[in-house]
Amino acid sequence: MEIRRIHESEGDTVGGLWDRMCREIEDGGPLTEQGIRNLSRMLAMAGWHRDSFCLVAVEGGQIIGFVNGRTDNGDGLLPCLSGEIDSLYVVPEERDRGVSRALAEAAVTWLRDRGAVTIRYLSCADARDDHRFWQGLGFEPDMVCLSLYRDE
Repeated sequence: MEIRRIHESEGDTVGGLWDRMCREIEDGGPLTEQGIRNLSRMLAMAGWHRDSFCLVAVEGGQIIGFVNGRTDNGDGLLPCLSGEIDSLYVVPEERDRGVSRALAEAAVTWLRDRGAVTIRYLSCADARDDHRFWQGLGFEPDMVCLSLYRDE
């Protein structure tokens, strides 16, 4: 298996995997056609963007997973960059082979190599398996995010 930065021409493929990821999660569902198109374009740009990245796991010429994120200097008041990992996905038939861990470690390395001091992965409060996975990589729970939604 090879882990590398996405090629610009692979945005549609990884956008399709993102849609697959959305369909697999509780309360998820398919992305709209416009949503997939926009997301695929964003992922393709991560192939060359300075601050954003998308790394792919490739096995036998097929993309079997991805991780994406970015570096950020926040409001610029702190003297360091932070890193954020947005999403990590591996196709179900390739899970339990260490692909997720390899992608997560590659993302951490990518962010550290670019100067990120703190790296965050935001997760839903009740995603316990997700929490265990990231804690196994050394991440610590240190924030609580509360959301207020507008009544519709």
